[in-house]
Amino acid sequence: MHACLVLAWLGAVVAAAMAVTLGGEAPVWGTYRPQVYVGMRPRIPDAVLSGLAYFGTRSLADIQHLRHTTKDDHGVRYYRYTHHDGRTFGRQEIVDDFLNYHLEISFVLSGAHPDAQQAGSWAIRVRGTVLNDELPAKVSLIYYLGRESSNAHLAYELGKHGEPTVVGSHPALGAFRLRFGDDGTETHYAGLKIPEDRVWDVHDPLLETFTERANTFHQRGAQLGQLPPATLLQLNDVVEDQATLFALQRSFTGNFTLDIFLDGEPHGSHLDAEQLTVALAQRREAYEDEFRAKFPLRDYADDDVTIARELTAQIVGGIGYYAGSSLVDRRHVSDAGLVLHEPSKAQPTREPARELLTATPSRSFFPRGFYWDEGFHEAHIAVWDPALAIELFASWTRLIDDDGWVAREQILGSEARSRVPEEFQVQFPQFANPPALIMGLDAYLSELPQEDTVGGVGGQAPFVLQNSSHVNLATLYEPWRRHYEWFRRTQRGQIQQWDRTATSKREGYRWRGRSTTHVLTSGLDDYPRAATPHVGELHLDLHAWMGAFARAMHRFAQRLGLVDDAREYARHYQAIQANLYDLHWSEDEGMFCDASVDDDDESYFECHRGYVSLFPLLMELLDPDAPALGKTLEMMRDEQQLWSPHGLRSLSKQHPLYGTDEDYWRSAIWIPINYLALRALHRYAALDGPYQADAHALYTELRQNIVRTVLDEYKRTGYTWEQYDAATGAGRRNRPFAGWTSMVVLIMAEKYP
Repeated sequence: MHACLVLAWLGAVVAAAMAVTLGGEAPVWGTYRPQVYVGMRPRIPDAVLSGLAYFGTRSLADIQHLRHTTKDDHGVRYYRYTHHDGRTFGRQEIVDDFLNYHLEISFVLSGAHPDAQQAGSWAIRVRGTVLNDELPAKVSLIYYLGRESSNAHLAYELGKHGEPTVVGSHPALGAFRLRFGDDGTETHYAGLKIPEDRVWDVHDPLLETFTERANTFHQRGAQLGQLPPATLLQLNDVVEDQATLFALQRSFTGNFTLDIFLDGEPHGSHLDAEQLTVALAQRREAYEDEFRAKFPLRDYADDDVTIARELTAQIVGGIGYYAGSSLVDRRHVSDAGLVLHEPSKAQPTREPARELLTATPSRSFFPRGFYWDEGFHEAHIAVWDPALAIELFASWTRLIDDDGWVAREQILGSEARSRVPEEFQVQFPQFANPPALIMGLDAYLSELPQEDTVGGVGGQAPFVLQNSSHVNLATLYEPWRRHYEWFRRTQRGQIQQWDRTATSKREGYRWRGRSTTHVLTSGLDDYPRAATPHVGELHLDLHAWMGAFARAMHRFAQRLGLVDDAREYARHYQAIQANLYDLHWSEDEGMFCDASVDDDDESYFECHRGYVSLFPLLMELLDPDAPALGKTLEMMRDEQQLWSPHGLRSLSKQHPLYGTDEDYWRSAIWIPINYLALRALHRYAALDGPYQADAHALYTELRQNIVRTVLDEYKRTGYTWEQYDAATGAGRRNRPFAGWTSMVVLIMAEKYP
C-alpha cells in the first residue's frame, strides 16, 4: 500500500479508536495521581491504581535513587507537563541529570464512552534519550498495577506471544490487560503482597525484593560485585500468594522506547505501536491548535507562548482523584472565648470515606485539595475546558456537609495523608478559609453562553447545560447557599459589644483559628495582625471576601431565576459595602485596616500596609469615584511600600516586620494576589472616574512586571514557584508550583472572569 494511503488508513483507524467527547464528564481513567511522576488510575474508589518506577543500573548504588513519587527528585533538573488536555492526552518531560536521561512520557486514552459507562483503554509511551553520550546510561523501568480492595481482581498470565502480562477486572471497569509493547526486550515480573490500603507505596517493597534477590545470589556463592547491577536489580519472576500488586520490568542501555498498554473494553479500541505513534502526533497537534484558539497570545514571542501552553498543561495535569477517610475534630466548642481547638491538642475521629476530583497546588509539596487555592485553579481551567471546571466545582460541592462546612484541606486516604505533616492532618469544623472557590463558578458562568441555559428552579425547568456537561447547576445551589450561611454564622464578628458605629449591626467578620503569630485560616498565615489576639477583632480581608461571596451568590441566584434569593444577597452585599467604611476605614492612616480591642476595651484600627489593606480593591468593593480607591492606588504604586519591579510585595517595605521570622507573607510576591489586583485594575480602568487613568497605568506596568518575572524564572529554572523574591524576582520556596502561579497565563491573555 502506498505510504500516504497507509498513513490515511492509520489515521482513520486511530480516530475511530480514540473517539472521546471533549466536553461532558471527565474520563474514568486519567493521570489522577499527580503525586507520582507517572500514574494512571480510575475515578473509582477501592478499585485499582498504577504507576511507573524507574532507576539506574550503572551500579547497585543507583537503586537508592529510585524515582516514583515527585519527592524522589535528587538529580532531576526538572519535570513538567508540556501538553495535557485534562481528558485523553498528555505529554511530560523529565530531565534527569543524575541518570543521564531525558524522558518524554506521553499518554492517550481510547475507547472511553462519553457517558463514562465504559472505562476504555489507554497507552503510555516512555522515550528515553541519553543526555551525554560520553557518560554511561543504563536504566530499568517498572510499571505496576495494584488493587485497592477485594472488589478488583489481578493476576499474572502469559500473553499471546508468551510475554508476561497482568490481567484484571473490576465491576465498574470490566476486564482489562496490562502489557508492554513488543520490542524484543526481555520482560520480568513480580506479584507482591502489600496491604491493599498501601499499594500506592511501592518504594520499600521494591527495595526489599531486590535485596532478597541479592541475598539469594550471595547464598549461592555468587560474588555480588562481579554481577552486572541490572542482574541483581531485577524482579524475581515470582508471584506471591494473595498478591495485591503486580509489576512488569524492562531494562535498557542507551536510548530506548517503552510502550505500555492497558487494554480494556471494548476490545476494538486497542492500539499497537504504529497506531500509538499516529495518535500521539494527532493529539499533540490538536492540543496546540486548541490552546492557540482559547488563549490568543499574539503579542508574545513563541517561547513565551510555549511557556503559557505548558503552564496550562501543568495545572490541568495536576488534577487528582482522592478517596478515603479524613481526620476531623468535631468536639463541641463554645465561641465565647478566643481559642477554639488547638491543633496540637486535637482529638480527631476518622470521618466516613469521601471522594474528590480536584486540581492541586503542587505535585511535589501539596498533592491534595486546598479550598481557597481551588478557586484560582478553576478560573484557569474554566477558560481551557468549562465543563471540566464545573465538574471540579461539583466535586467540591459534594463535600459540603449538612451544617454547610467543608474542610479547607482535603486529606482523603492514606496516600494523601502520607504527604502531610502530622500536626496539619486534623481539620476543624469551626475553621474557614477564603471562599475563593466561588471564583470557579464565576469563571464557568462567564464562559457559558446564555443559550446553554434554560429556566430556573421552583416550578420552572431545571438549569442544565446542553451538550457541555452532565452537571445540573440547580443541584449545586442549595449546598452553596448552606455553605454561605455557614460562613455568615460561624465567622461572624462582634460589632455592638464594643460600641462600634456601623450601618449594619450584622456585617462584621473574624477568622476563627488564629494564634499569636499566625492566622492560617485566612490563607495569609504569618501576615501581621494584632499582637494580642482578641475576640473583638474584625478582619478586613474576610469582610471583603464576604462581600465577594454575597455578590457571587447573587449572580448564581439570578442565573437560576431565584428572584427572592437574589434580592437577599444584594441586601447583604450593600450592607457589607457600607460597613467596610464604618468598621475598617482609618482616616488618619488613609487606608483600610483590621480592627481590634485594646486593654481599655476600646475599639481601634490595627493597620499593616500590605495585601490585607488591598482587599477592598481586590474584591472590587470600592466605587470608581471613591477617594479610598485613590488612596489605595497610591499605596500600591509607592516603591517604598508595595511596588517592586517584580510585582506587588505582600507587606510594605517600610513595615518593621518586613522580611522577618518565617517571612512567608511578609515580603514575597504572590501571583494570586497580583492576579486579583490586575483583575480589579483592569475593571477600574474601564470605568469612568477620577482614578481611571491611574488604574490603567498601574495595570499596564504591573501586568508587564508579573509576566516577565514568572516567565524569566521559568526559563532560568524550568519551574514555576510558590512565591517570588521582591528584590530579585527569584523563585522562592516550593516548586514546581503550577497551582495558582499558573494564573500568569490568564494575565497574559487578559482573561479576568
